[in-house]
Amino acid sequence: MSRASRRWTLAADEPSARTRLERELGIGALLAQLLANRGLTEPARAASFLDASLARSLRSPMLFAEMPRAAERLVDAVRRRERIAVYGDYDVDGITASTQLLLFLRDLGCEPIVHIPHRLRDGYGLRASGLRELAARGARLVVTADCGAAAHAEIAEAARLGLEIIVCDHHQNPALRPPALAVLNPVVFQAGFPFAGLSAAGVVFYLLMGVRMRLRESGAAVPDLRRLLDLVALGTVADLVPLLEENRVLVKHGLREIARGRRVGLRALHEVVGGGAITVDTLSFRLGPRLNASGRLADASLAVELLACDDPGRARRLAEELDGQNRSRRSIEEATVEEAERMIDALEDRQSRRSYVLASEGWHAGVVGIVAARLVERHYRPVVLLALEGEIARGSARGIPSLHLFEALERCADVLERFGGHRMAAGLTLRSARLPEFAGRFERVIAAAAPASAFVPELRVDARLDLESITAATLDELDRLEPCGQANPRPLFVCEQVEVLSSRVVGARHLKLGVRRRGGRKSFDAIGFRLAEQLPEPGSVIDVVFTPEINQWKGEQRLQLVLRDLRKSPAISAT
Repeated sequence: MSRASRRWTLAADEPSARTRLERELGIGALLAQLLANRGLTEPARAASFLDASLARSLRSPMLFAEMPRAAERLVDAVRRRERIAVYGDYDVDGITASTQLLLFLRDLGCEPIVHIPHRLRDGYGLRASGLRELAARGARLVVTADCGAAAHAEIAEAARLGLEIIVCDHHQNPALRPPALAVLNPVVFQAGFPFAGLSAAGVVFYLLMGVRMRLRESGAAVPDLRRLLDLVALGTVADLVPLLEENRVLVKHGLREIARGRRVGLRALHEVVGGGAITVDTLSFRLGPRLNASGRLADASLAVELLACDDPGRARRLAEELDGQNRSRRSIEEATVEEAERMIDALEDRQSRRSYVLASEGWHAGVVGIVAARLVERHYRPVVLLALEGEIARGSARGIPSLHLFEALERCADVLERFGGHRMAAGLTLRSARLPEFAGRFERVIAAAAPASAFVPELRVDARLDLESITAATLDELDRLEPCGQANPRPLFVCEQVEVLSSRVVGARHLKLGVRRRGGRKSFDAIGFRLAEQLPEPGSVIDVVFTPEINQWKGEQRLQLVLRDLRKSPAISAT
């Protein structure tokens, strides 16, 4: 089945803003236009964006209203040598947030208990059973990492067990503040912190900044937090939070930390996947999926062990084990995608539906989220995938940018047993018997939430760019926007009248072309990931949306075009 056709929209030129940025920042016209396209029309904001300095760009952790209480309690626990526990989550964000706490507390002479729930056995979130286990092991203070925002009953139970809870989370929830000692959540309990987009790894890093401030005030030796930026970058990129403001700064410096190769476990994992340059894509498509694989199929504690490991031999074995689990995950994922596509094809109203809710007894709960994301990419509809486990259906939902997925689930709350998440992703549990009711309600909510145009994917094109004008200097300008990702996408350009010199399919799903602008002299290699079904004939003339980049392969560097879409005669509208 072909993926949804895309609407190309060319950003409006802003000549006055562009000229001002060129003049005051001393930058070229292309970079100035790209900054203006991203809303960075004021020179001071644009300069800060390009600077992305740790010292100048990170706000004070004390802007979190409850940070003083959280930091002081954690410092007190360290000084008293209380038993501290970390209660994490099994995705990369939770894993990296938990590992930060583990390593930071170790540097202060503590050995915390790290509890990562098992996806299949324990399910998502803070659980009373896990808290009882921690209390039995002597814990008195529990710091959550990527969970707890909605765990009212569980945190109340923790108090009865003699546990104090510091919540570090970034999930939205439909309830009031949980009864914890302190809650650090920039989404729900912002209370003065001006950026709501932090990942859990980012929230934990801010907690450690706060603890470090309190320790320094007392003259104590403090750990170097820069050594943890690699973990912050991994969690931030993997959780698909916006790469803006603090997140962009943390990821930029985290990528540099990974490139230094000082973390034994990450270095081993990078070697296992073939090495190469460290970019956001390295984290998104190579390192992140392997760290996630342990939590999807087995025990995420394996990933924590790798990230905290300082024995090269042990790290190599752990990295190879995670790589093997990732291969198994991909096999299960492909089978699930095929079955889900058959189910969609069988829906009589599939063309008119605004959402797909699919369930099966044979699906693995560890892969339904990633499969849902792939189905959204192909069909551009919110997708809910549920693994049936007897009377219970448990799974994941993925959405599209124009809709708020969590708010849609809130309107189905009376049909659900449990849910939580963000604008674009959520987890949920319900009774299997209520599946038809939920599917109908969810479809009505989604259909009422947005017009038909919202369900047509849009490619926001930054500018027209003649292939003949692309040089090394062009790439240097584009590089100043890095790291790019969610909400700060790589620049997209359109070039019309492009001649196809050669074309072939590689890796079953990808497109490899040789191209040049019609009548031009320069030729380029072009790669189109998952565009094989759009294979053009050699000699044909097409229009392309693309990003130019340097491809590094076997020690050689070559400029290539990464294609996002192609067609013979696109209709481009200005906005």
